[in-house]
Amino acid sequence: MAFNFDKLLQQGKGAAENVVKNQKEIKEVLEDLENSLGQFLEIPIKLEEYIGYVKNEEDPFVYIAKMLKPREKTGYDEVHISSEQVNLTKEIFQLKYSDDIYPVTIVRDRNHSVADNQSEFAAAIGQIVSNPQFHLQLNSFKRQVEEKLQESL
Repeated sequence: MAFNFDKLLQQGKGAAENVVKNQKEIKEVLEDLENSLGQFLEIPIKLEEYIGYVKNEEDPFVYIAKMLKPREKTGYDEVHISSEQVNLTKEIFQLKYSDDIYPVTIVRDRNHSVADNQSEFAAAIGQIVSNPQFHLQLNSFKRQVEEKLQESL
């Protein structure tokens, strides 16, 4: 018995092209955010995405025992602001992508947003960057960078 997979292969190809397009849209927004943050803070920074892992804040003996097991992923990517001048990085929000990238879940502290396209994603990031708590975190980050630069002199 012969099976014809041509139609399914074409569907998969179209879906893969859509994923690439969606990834590019997310990257564009994050690059714009990176440029804006660098100009706003007046220090060279970069945004980096890391795989999120479950944080172990337990008894030290339990922590040592768990070191032998592989770390458990959260399913979220952590977006960090990093200094290009000193070794300092701070998590600013988390992202959880679906298989097709959208919908993407954006998490900061206890606030969750879901974006179905690039404009909704940019709006959700805009809500984060206009939040006063985010600005307190930025102020702290900039101060820590400046302190580390002073220490290195």
